[in-house]
Amino acid sequence: MFTERSKANQLILSITPNPSLDLSGTVDGFKQNEKSYVTAELRSPGGNAINAARILNRLGVRVLATGFLGGHIGQEVGKLLDLEGVKNKFIQIRGSTRINVTISNNRDHQQTRLSFQGPEIEKRENQKLLKLFEVSENIKLLTVGGSLPNGFTVKHVKKLISMAKERSIPTVIDCPGQILKQIISAQPLLIKPNLDEFHRLTGTHVKTIPAVEKEARKLLDLVPFICVSSVDNGTLLVTREGSYFGRIPKFKIRSTVGAGDSMVGAMMSQLFKGDFSDIELLRWGLAGSAATLGQPGTTLGSKVQIQHFLGKVKVIEL
Repeated sequence: MFTERSKANQLILSITPNPSLDLSGTVDGFKQNEKSYVTAELRSPGGNAINAARILNRLGVRVLATGFLGGHIGQEVGKLLDLEGVKNKFIQIRGSTRINVTISNNRDHQQTRLSFQGPEIEKRENQKLLKLFEVSENIKLLTVGGSLPNGFTVKHVKKLISMAKERSIPTVIDCPGQILKQIISAQPLLIKPNLDEFHRLTGTHVKTIPAVEKEARKLLDLVPFICVSSVDNGTLLVTREGSYFGRIPKFKIRSTVGAGDSMVGAMMSQLFKGDFSDIELLRWGLAGSAATLGQPGTTLGSKVQIQHFLGKVKVIEL
């Protein structure tokens, strides 16, 4: 699948076009038009591909996180990644990085999640990101994840995939369904929509495992690995070799933030190693997701927690 490079220096390049500072906390309840006092404040670097990079780093995979950061908020995101030991090299922009907010209600354990649009990316800033990718060496795998800020379009993502193909670098895409619909023709290696995103991608409303599998198989000429989460309380992986379905064990879910990103990160750790089965690929993804689902707020799962769930996840071939 991958071309030969200096194995000691190989890495994954993780691009987050629209990073965020993820601010989370808890309240004892909401009252309309009244102030709610938030406790257990946590500030974390956010964005799909950033979270995937954080999981990869925890699993001991060399990764370089990039994208666009700006203003004091962007500086904080960069410093938080530094504190975790995640190597990063972001394009500094004139605009300010966004803040996303997740509040958990102690009364009913439900979450309110506010995701802001983000800054405007200028033409010269886009060109700097493309140049960074062009001159970066020893990239074994590229991932692009999350929403797209104004000024950075599907055209730019497709350009990145095209540049990667010219260098025999496979690409993993974890973007919203409408973006996936426009990107899929560029033929990435793997996509991971949830069921709602899969509906937007395919223009269908399929829900059952057989129906989702049938629709996914129609896309295999373009994408060899299609992973759809939230299908019948589990996750479906459809590949050119077969179809596989798995579920995580039952336990107390504390937060859903970053669970899908953790699934992508854990799966990429296996793609990076290169010696994997499709069943193992899905098992790692589910274990990564479960490890994060058990954490509060915007906290991601640890390597120990991912390894714990590896032995408890059940995957079957359909």
